Amino acid sequence: MKYKRILAIIEYLWKYSSKQHPKSIEDIMQYLEMQQIEGGLKAVRNDLKFLTSEESFIKVETAQSGRNQFIHYWIEDRFFEIHELRYLMDAISSARFISEQETQRIIGKLKTFVSENEAILLENQLVHTFAKIDSPQFAKTVQTIHQAIAERRAIQFQYGRYSVEKEFVRSGSPNPKTYLIHPYGIIWNEEMYYLIGYNVMEEDIHHYRIDRIRDIRMLEQKFAVQPGFDINKYRNLLFFMFGGEESSIEVIFKNNLAPAVIDRFGLNSDIKRVDDDHFRLITRAIISKGLVRWLLSWGADAKVVYPKRLVKEMEEEAERLYKQYLGERD
Repeated sequence: MKYKRILAIIEYLWKYSSKQHPKSIEDIMQYLEMQQIEGGLKAVRNDLKFLTSEESFIKVETAQSGRNQFIHYWIEDRFFEIHELRYLMDAISSARFISEQETQRIIGKLKTFVSENEAILLENQLVHTFAKIDSPQFAKTVQTIHQAIAERRAIQFQYGRYSVEKEFVRSGSPNPKTYLIHPYGIIWNEEMYYLIGYNVMEEDIHHYRIDRIRDIRMLEQKFAVQPGFDINKYRNLLFFMFGGEESSIEVIFKNNLAPAVIDRFGLNSDIKRVDDDHFRLITRAIISKGLVRWLLSWGADAKVVYPKRLVKEMEEEAERLYKQYLGERD
């Protein structure tokens, strides 16, 4: 009975107390009575004496308040501060791969780390401007990938995308293709999870959106990561997660784009002033449609100088845009 009573006291203080809302021994006695747990005043005092001692794993704090200096109790060490829980909640709300239903379920669990009064401070959740993605196999897929990475074991899966009819179509349908991958790591980009791995059949590094993976299976086959592969470097070369060939690039930007370029490439990026109005960026990137579209998003304020291949792709994309919007007027 003693241990049941102590656990009930901890439960009550954990759920309802805080430094701003401490509880008296009378409050605790009333709660125990409601729970039909026996305990006289002396026994409860002894329980609280233990919970406020250094021996207790759950540390109960005390303070005297009121004209008669009554002792009040609360639990302050909650494992997480309010702002830390806010970070976690915002990250979960921002993750498109976590369904709306699962988002609310996880946030509900996070709120149990604080008292009900403090949980009110977490009610104003982050407002996101995108649709959540429904991926029924996502949790199992992520767990399997993490285990395979840790154990250096190959994986197999099928992959696909949604069609115009909003149906999920597996690559290679009606005979879906099976991918054999050596998983190197997982990155989070643009609110999405991506698997980075070596495609055995194509003998190259590729990335895959995890919410698009289906029927994953971990194999007994072991693998070794390619020498010199750096997942952080690979991530930094990508633009909007489009694959392609890595190359050195050189772009001239208007000065007003310096903040955007530094945000994308960092303070250590190779940036030099060209004249009073422009600066030059030299870096390495994967030449892809993602890079072309990122550069075109700045309009005439960005001009590719090198390599010629990228210059040509920019010209071709600009011409397609011109024909789409102005070509019919000619």
